[in-house]
Amino acid sequence: MFKSGIIVAFFTLLSRFFGLARELFIANTFGTTIFADCVNVAFKFPNLFRRIFGEGALSSVFIPIFSKKLIESEDGARQFAGNIFFLLILVLMAITVILEITMPYLMLLIAPGFYAKPEKFELAVALCRITTPYLIFLSVIAILGGMLNSVRKFWALAFVPILMSSIVVLYTYYFQGRYTAHYSIAYSLIVAGIVQVTFMLFCVYRAKLLFSITYNRHDPSVMELLCKMGPAAVSSGAQQLNLFISNSISSFLPGAVSVLSYADRLYQLPLALIGITFGTILLPELSKLYSTQEYDRINILQNKVVRVALFISIPAMIGLFAMAEPIIHLIYERGEFLNKDTLITSKVLAGFALGLPAFTLAKIITPIYYANLDTQSPLRISLYSLLINTILNILLMVPFGAVGIAVGSSISAWINVYMLALGAKKYGNLKVSVSTKQFIGKVCVASCGMWLFIYSVNYYWNDLFFADSFFIKFISIIGVISASILIFCLFSFMLNLHKVLYER
Repeated sequence: MFKSGIIVAFFTLLSRFFGLARELFIANTFGTTIFADCVNVAFKFPNLFRRIFGEGALSSVFIPIFSKKLIESEDGARQFAGNIFFLLILVLMAITVILEITMPYLMLLIAPGFYAKPEKFELAVALCRITTPYLIFLSVIAILGGMLNSVRKFWALAFVPILMSSIVVLYTYYFQGRYTAHYSIAYSLIVAGIVQVTFMLFCVYRAKLLFSITYNRHDPSVMELLCKMGPAAVSSGAQQLNLFISNSISSFLPGAVSVLSYADRLYQLPLALIGITFGTILLPELSKLYSTQEYDRINILQNKVVRVALFISIPAMIGLFAMAEPIIHLIYERGEFLNKDTLITSKVLAGFALGLPAFTLAKIITPIYYANLDTQSPLRISLYSLLINTILNILLMVPFGAVGIAVGSSISAWINVYMLALGAKKYGNLKVSVSTKQFIGKVCVASCGMWLFIYSVNYYWNDLFFADSFFIKFISIIGVISASILIFCLFSFMLNLHKVLYER
């Protein structure tokens, strides 16, 4: 499992770097102008539905059932996949048509702040209509990826975002003279979707899981999936609705949609490295363990994963918070992205960083529910978190702007993970061991030692981070980050964290 985790982490982290390159391209091309806001809304819209129906409801319910089918019969598993694929295409085509027709009305919910500027509102509607069919490709990728993950072929699903980011940049660069940049980047998503689905079908063929598209409405497994998908869709929808509401609220602030998107891309790097990686490989693994009721192994596995997650996410939180402005300045400040944009984006990044360990742990705890085909509990918890997040975003946006939205999201993330951990105890008496609690305390001590070093460097040599020479800035920031990691590792060694990391 750890070997699979390394593979997924590598490709996921690589995909995030390619995603960062895509964000750099967007930031350099559009800055924080109205075009940037419209492009970012058009990108996020199909992804919202993909996370609800694809990676959210469908994958969380499909993988446990498909894994069980594989144990019983590979032919039965392929037939089940064909049935679900048929239903998925029909539903997604109907949803796409409805979304295309109602897009002007949906935009009043997605970005109500755009309505006051007719030109911006109409452009956002036009771009979203172009990108909406991409949700079909994304959801197909999710089900094909779920099949591959069930047989531990994790790398393919982690790799496909690299294809998307590469095609978006290359297509937009070469065709922006023909369509204008904002239309080119919208059309590039459709091209990327075709390439991604073709690649995933090839991987499914290589794994000998290729299926015929059929439909048997009397298959009890199909009915079980449909019954479980309702609560799972609402649960996943509530989680994504948190982001949706944050973007909707931020649309009232000029440039805030883009600022939140740029900051989100950076804090997604450590989140992808551990949270998404273990969230991906835990679901099929836990599904098999819970089916055999191996609760001791489950507890040991969860405690080990939590240690690894916090060993990375806590120092990452400290590093992003302390180095937010130099990092944003180095990566984004060029072209249309100005110094004032750096200042606000760095504060937003710091706000998001405060919730990084919570976002990571949520990715690890949630698969426990879905492995037991419990879609009701995550639904209730998600709805509570949604309400809390909405209230905090509104209250904190008034005095702090976009920074308040980021901080509100982080606070609600901590409340969400607390409720998830509390509810997960009913499955095999899941609990955090004493050694894990001691480990977390020592990680916090090591992270504080790292923070003192970063604070000292910021105090005495801050000018190096903002030097006129890009080379000096790059070497200074990379040098401080590398030295910070080394100091954290030294503290960890002195506190014997390397010994505790794999204890039961």
